[in-house]
Amino acid sequence: MATNVSTNTRLGFFDRLKTGWTLTKDSLGVISDHPKLLVFPLLAGISAVVFFVLLFFPLLFAEVLGGGTEFVVLFVLYFLTTFVSTYFSAALVYASNEAFHGREPGIKKSMRAINDRLGPIAVWAIISATVSVVLRALEDSDNPLASILGALFALGWSIMTFFIVPVIVFEDVSTTSMFKESGRTFKETWGETLGAGFGISAIVLAIGLVFVAAAVALAAPVAAAFPGAGIALGVVLVLLAVVFTYLLSQTIWGVAKTALYVYAKEGVEPSQFDNFDFETLGGRTEQQATPGSGTDTPTTVRE
Repeated sequence: MATNVSTNTRLGFFDRLKTGWTLTKDSLGVISDHPKLLVFPLLAGISAVVFFVLLFFPLLFAEVLGGGTEFVVLFVLYFLTTFVSTYFSAALVYASNEAFHGREPGIKKSMRAINDRLGPIAVWAIISATVSVVLRALEDSDNPLASILGALFALGWSIMTFFIVPVIVFEDVSTTSMFKESGRTFKETWGETLGAGFGISAIVLAIGLVFVAAAVALAAPVAAAFPGAGIALGVVLVLLAVVFTYLLSQTIWGVAKTALYVYAKEGVEPSQFDNFDFETLGGRTEQQATPGSGTDTPTTVRE
């Protein structure tokens, strides 16, 4: 068996940020080729808003009633929003993988494929909702130690579950293995993951500022002639710019996560990411990234 020699330790922090910047730009290239990918976070956002509106008044009533009923309503809200966001995020991961392999990432096709993963998605939504309620309780606590512990746990939780959606899409694993696999992948790609976070934030912020500036510039002449209409138009255009920036950010994250995870499983670089040096990720196992492929397939360790 070949030796697993990792090159992660050879890279400094700023080198990792540079690789993350490249990963982000390549992800934008995928979105440019397949703009329909933006539909998945749009559907997730709309669903989340609908659930929030439906449960807004029950939540207010529960907070007035007290006795822990507010946490029950919060659990329902967290479960529903997590379920729909994970469902559409999983469809985005599947669609991105289709694009990586030269297939057309259809919206309906991707959602039908994810219908087979509703069980793991529901389990994840229940666990996530429970953790969210606990963290909310810790945040609301008057005990400073509880707040600190809650913040530390939230950080560890976000790291451990960073790749949870690709795991749900590509693996047939138990609940415990779901978290182990997500945490293991983050550990192996932590530099690139953090770098991607910096790159995505910087690029999306720049794009968002450009959109907002354009919205203000478009509304300014109207505001000069018709102040009321101009202000209303400016508000609408700025909101549209913010929404599009959010959708772009979520889609980039989905594409980037998929690229890292697919390489971790197949050891094959997606052609759309030929500017990104996947070799900096170190040794990887060769395993076909196929929905529900499981983790028991024999693998060969790459050098």
